[in-house]
Amino acid sequence: MKKIVNWLKTKSNKALTIILALLAMLCSSCQTELKLARSFVANNAGTKVAVYFPDSAVVITNHVDQQSSVTSDLLDGFDQNLFLDIMYAAYAKTLTECDLEVYVPDDANEIRVDSAHWLVLLSRVEIKADTVEYEDYLFSDLDDYSYKHNLNRFNVASWFDMNNGEWLPVAFHEHNIIDGFDSKTDYSFWTSKFDYSYTIDTLTLDDLYNYAVYLGKLYAGYTYDYMMNRYVEAKLSKTGFAKQNVFRYDPYRNKVFYIYDEDGFVEIGE
Repeated sequence: MKKIVNWLKTKSNKALTIILALLAMLCSSCQTELKLARSFVANNAGTKVAVYFPDSAVVITNHVDQQSSVTSDLLDGFDQNLFLDIMYAAYAKTLTECDLEVYVPDDANEIRVDSAHWLVLLSRVEIKADTVEYEDYLFSDLDDYSYKHNLNRFNVASWFDMNNGEWLPVAFHEHNIIDGFDSKTDYSFWTSKFDYSYTIDTLTLDDLYNYAVYLGKLYAGYTYDYMMNRYVEAKLSKTGFAKQNVFRYDPYRNKVFYIYDEDGFVEIGE
């Protein structure tokens, strides 16, 4: 029995040693990737970026949602040129806050592209307005109720072509906003019933143009993070290792950190 106990202890110690060794290797790998990401930030300060947005977007009006079968008039009076201009301004401003220099080349047909000169083309933008059916539920001890409401939805899909010395896979992102919604129930002791009420904060044109600011900032951050993570991946691949983490850069705190939600551009092709 004593020999068996000692054998088990030996096996246990070996397993613990292996686990600790693996954890040490993983920690070392994370630190290596973090150092590479930080070096990208330091080395790319002052990088010049030529940015081109399209003259117009593909706007889908009077789109009918299959669930609600209700059309949206959200785009009545919508100015797509103003939307794109606002988004470009926010995009360019955020890149400068990342210590990059947005510039306009002297010749659009002769643009220098390398690790210190990037080219970013927002090659396609699709804008769509429709309605979505939202079902609100009320639960009580006596019964359950549901109430259906049609909410406006504003959707923007964007395709980016980027070059930092070579053409990178097309980067895609889609995002939307919907009407604000709130509801409440009050129980009446006199009637022994629930009174249901709701409010809808309907999207306005001002909301859409403010959303253009949000998207411009979002896309700029995604652009920087996309370039940074590709840099880390390329450096690691030269040493035979695969990148394990995704990083994000916060220019306002000058900090690189791990992210876990895989939020960012999606590659859709070579």
